[in-house]
Amino acid sequence: MAISVGLNSVMRALLAQQQAMDAVAHNVANVNTPGYSRQVVRLAAVAPGDTGVGNGVQIEGIERIRDMFVDFQMRAEAQAAGEYSARASSLQMAELALGEPGDTGLMAAMDGFFNSWRDLANSPGESAARSAVLQAGETLAFSARRLARTFTDIRTDANTRVASAVDEVNAIGREVAALNQRIIIVRATGDPAADLTDQRDLALDRLSQLADTRVMQHEDGHVDVFIGGRALVQGNRVNEMVPVRNPANNDYIDLTWASDGAAVKVASGEIGGLLQQRDVDLPARLADLDTLVTQIMTDVNTVHAAGFALDGVTTGLAFFTGTGIADIAVDGALAADLRLLAAGGAAAAPGDGSGATAIARLQEAANLTAGSETYGAFYSGVTTRLGVAVRDAKRLAESQALTISHLEQLRQSVAGVNLDEEMVNMVQFQRGYQAASQVIQKINDMLDELFRMVQ
Repeated sequence: MAISVGLNSVMRALLAQQQAMDAVAHNVANVNTPGYSRQVVRLAAVAPGDTGVGNGVQIEGIERIRDMFVDFQMRAEAQAAGEYSARASSLQMAELALGEPGDTGLMAAMDGFFNSWRDLANSPGESAARSAVLQAGETLAFSARRLARTFTDIRTDANTRVASAVDEVNAIGREVAALNQRIIIVRATGDPAADLTDQRDLALDRLSQLADTRVMQHEDGHVDVFIGGRALVQGNRVNEMVPVRNPANNDYIDLTWASDGAAVKVASGEIGGLLQQRDVDLPARLADLDTLVTQIMTDVNTVHAAGFALDGVTTGLAFFTGTGIADIAVDGALAADLRLLAAGGAAAAPGDGSGATAIARLQEAANLTAGSETYGAFYSGVTTRLGVAVRDAKRLAESQALTISHLEQLRQSVAGVNLDEEMVNMVQFQRGYQAASQVIQKINDMLDELFRMVQ
């Protein structure tokens, strides 16, 4: 009876050491697998029987090593990182569009325009000077329209990226729901479903970069996932986001929930940052530029319409047409007949350039911000504020990247595979296996001796 107990104990030891070595091999094989968490076989002594002698060792379970608090922190920081990165990207494109300081920006176009009027004031009858004014006006109008188009393109790019991110969110939601179902089934058999849980956590990590995500863990192993207070995933069910075009907002997409059509509220993450840029920040900055261009149009047109053409007649023509930055253009009648440029300020006064002087002097007039800023000062304020916003967004994005890097190192120190440690464990379990094998050999010798005694 004692020999059989010993054999059973040793057999359990062999199986336990073998499974422990299998776990080590699995860890080593996945040392470079993204999202993998090392697994540890937990061993426990088998309670003694009637003899009072222990019955060996048993496998208590396979533990997936993971720090839930670090995961929570990682995902919270990833949401902010996604938002700041999206903001920095869009703002940098806007800053590049302004091209300041430089020879191709709006400031250079404004300077060239008003300088051309100063030159015309000195030579109001020269066709070359009049042609230069027309060309400078067209350059200013083109620069303004180009800015409007570029800002619209940046918003459209943000909209496209939102649509792509929504597709990814829905795909991740379906993946998490499918993994939930598989994890529940596997765990019901007593298996911890460690590898499946790793796959799900990797998906949740990516999801947290896209939107403000909250994860609720349940005892049976499944998780529910919430975005903006609404469920994206509940068990094996997915409530997908549906993009709906909004004609009132340049046909850009609004986000709704498939279940009831309610608006999706995304406060952070890449989607939150892109929506903030598309719908708030970029329109506000374009509105500032439109205010500047519209004021220039109004002021120049007022003076020009009251001025006198080369023949001493007041034409009443505006210099610019359009409603603002998006469609500003030089009046086609002026391009057709340069004599209609109203450089004069008095009728029947040959060589008079006071009208051109009045337009040139608009550059120094404080016509913006309730009469406190010139065109140049107002525009400098716009570019400065944008530059500060770009630097802040880049600084925050870089800071978040450092924070996430630190947390990833912390996560790896807990959940990552350390090859040196695994080799030590392998040797330990191998020696345990060898020792158990030797015990079997000794028991076998005892049995042989016993059989000889019986014979």
